[in-house]
Amino acid sequence: MSKIVSLRKAGNSRVFTAPVDLAASLGTKFEMELLADGSVIYRPVTRQNIFSTPEWQNYDFQKDLHEDSDLQPLQPVGKEWSGE
Repeated sequence: MSKIVSLRKAGNSRVFTAPVDLAASLGTKFEMELLADGSVIYRPVTRQNIFSTPEWQNYDFQKDLHEDSDLQPLQPVGKEWSGE
């Protein structure tokens, strides 16, 4: 499918309109890739890597390991110790 769409301004963003016959549901997320020749490619995101979100990019795992009591090493209390 080849269609011509216009780039327009919406608030502080620039957006492309999608034709009504696009086979995607509302709310579908797309990954955008800008090629060296100026081409723009949109691919539907089928599975998002949660570790690529800004929230996880800035997450301090080591700090949590030291401060969260639920993540501290457990002392064995019975037969779960299998060091033998």
